[in-house]
Amino acid sequence: MFPTMNAQSVTKRFAGATGPSTTTVIGNIATGPHNLLSVPAVVDVSGMEYSLGVAHDGLGVAGLGEASAAASQAAIALSDGGPSGDNTTVAILAAVLVPATASPFIDSVPQDVTGTSTTDLDADDWVNFHVTVQPTTITGVGAADVALAYIYGKPGSIN
Repeated sequence: MFPTMNAQSVTKRFAGATGPSTTTVIGNIATGPHNLLSVPAVVDVSGMEYSLGVAHDGLGVAGLGEASAAASQAAIALSDGGPSGDNTTVAILAAVLVPATASPFIDSVPQDVTGTSTTDLDADDWVNFHVTVQPTTITGVGAADVALAYIYGKPGSIN
């Protein structure tokens, strides 16, 4: 049985740079890995749970969420970043989130996913956040809220 003190939760907001405009808008988040956290010990990925939500439309007119169905082309994922945190070709930790065209990410409605990877995270591995596909329209993902819950350690071990 896992000691309850090994349960962890992390929340973080990822945001694009301010766009080149006379009004303050957030630009699209760059694709590729963004470090979320480094795990303190072995983590069974199948027990991880995370929620991802688009907090701000990138360079669009909408204040929150994604402004249009065209923006739902975005795909968001978390992956095993390895001990250096810069790996981009390692295991995706759960199904990549690709909202249906009819229901893009909307304000205050995160999408929840449970880990599905068959590999575990090793001690000191990084968990990376990715916008794996960013729309070419102006209504991409400008800011995303990420929440991740996991239990680390091996059963019966003391961490």
